[in-house]
Amino acid sequence: MDEDYVIDGYNYTDYNYTYCLNMTMEECRLGPQRDPLSTVIPMTLVYSLILMTGVTGNICTCIVIARNRYMHTATNYYLFSLAISDLLLLILGLPQELYQLWYKYPYIFGEPVCILRGLTSEMSTNASILTITAFTVERYVAICHPFRAQTMSHLPRAVKTILCIWIIAALCALPTALQFGIRYEIDDNGQTLWKTALCGIINPFPHIFEISTGLFFVLPIIVISVLYVFIGIRLRQVSIGNQKDSINDCNHLSKAKMNSRKAVVKMLIAVVISFCICWSPFHAQRLLAIYTTEVTPTLVVTFTILTYISGVTYYLSATINPILYQLLSVKFRQAFKDTFSVCCKCLRESSATEKEMSFHCDNSRYKISCHQQSKEQFNNTVSWVCGTPNNHRQP
Repeated sequence: MDEDYVIDGYNYTDYNYTYCLNMTMEECRLGPQRDPLSTVIPMTLVYSLILMTGVTGNICTCIVIARNRYMHTATNYYLFSLAISDLLLLILGLPQELYQLWYKYPYIFGEPVCILRGLTSEMSTNASILTITAFTVERYVAICHPFRAQTMSHLPRAVKTILCIWIIAALCALPTALQFGIRYEIDDNGQTLWKTALCGIINPFPHIFEISTGLFFVLPIIVISVLYVFIGIRLRQVSIGNQKDSINDCNHLSKAKMNSRKAVVKMLIAVVISFCICWSPFHAQRLLAIYTTEVTPTLVVTFTILTYISGVTYYLSATINPILYQLLSVKFRQAFKDTFSVCCKCLRESSATEKEMSFHCDNSRYKISCHQQSKEQFNNTVSWVCGTPNNHRQP
C-alpha cells in the first residue's frame, strides 16, 4: 500500500520543539527512521505471510483455470484476471513495503521505480474493481436475462472485455502515477537533505484521489450491490417456481442448474464483500490525508494506526480470494485436486521410472560381469583339461 499519502504540512517539530534534541536533522524533519520493534517485527511477519500465501494461492488459481478445460468459462476468465491483478499488487508492492517497514527513509529505489509503484498499485486496484463489476454484470445477465446471455457470455467476448478493463485501468492510473516522485527535505540554510528521500506526491493534481475513490470504489460498489439484489430476487422467484412444479427429470435438471448458479453467486458475493472490507480502510486513510486541515498529536496517532490497518487489509485483499474459492466452490476444489493430483502422479511416475532405469542398468552391469566371469572360468577349465592351464604353460 502507498503509505505516502501523508498528512500535508506535518513534521515532528510542529507540536514539540524539544523533540529534535540529540537527533539528526533527518530524524528531526521526518521522525524516527523505523517504528519500535514491537510494531515492526509483527508487521514483518504478517506481510511475509501475506506475500507467500498470496503469491502461491493466485499462481495456483491461474494454473487450475488454465489447465482444466471445464474451467474455461466467462466467470473463471474474470477470476483469472483478478488473480493477475492481485499478483501484480503483491509482487511489485509488498517487497518495497517490507523494506520501508525497516527503513522509512531514504528511498533507495529511484524515481522510475517510485512512479512505477504508483502506476502498478493504482492500475491493479482499478483492474480489480472493474473485473469484479464485470463478472457481476455477467452473472446478472446469465441469471436474469438467460436468452441474452447466449450472446454475452461467450469466451471471446469475455477476453475482449478483460483486455478493455486493463487498458482502462492503466489509462486511469496514469494521472495518479504522474503525481509521484522523489522529494527531499530542505534545511534552514536552503540545502537539500539527500538522506530524506521519500517516494511521495510532488505534482499534486486537484481532486484526483476523490475522483478515483468515487469512480473506482463507491460507484462500482453501488452498482454491484443493486445487481446482486436483482440476482437474489430472481433466484428466489425461480426457487419458488420449482417448488410448485411437478417433479420430473427436466425439473431435476433445472434445480441442479439453479443450485450450481446459487453456489457461484455465493462465492462471488463473498469476493465482493471481502473487497469492500479490505479496501475501505485504504480509501478512508487516503481521504483523511487529503482533508486534514489541522494537525494534532491525536490525529497523527490515529493516522499511523489506520495506515497499518489499511496496509494489512490492502494486501490481504489480494490473498483472500483463492481461499474463498477453495472454501465456497466445489468446482474449484475438484479442479485443484485434478490439477495437482496429476502433477503429483507425474512426479511419482518419473521417480519410479528413474529407479527402474537405475535398477535395469545396475542389473545389466551385474549380468554382464557375471557372464564375463563365467566365460573366463569356462575358458580356464577348458584350458586345464586340454593340458594348457593359464599359469602352467608348456616349454
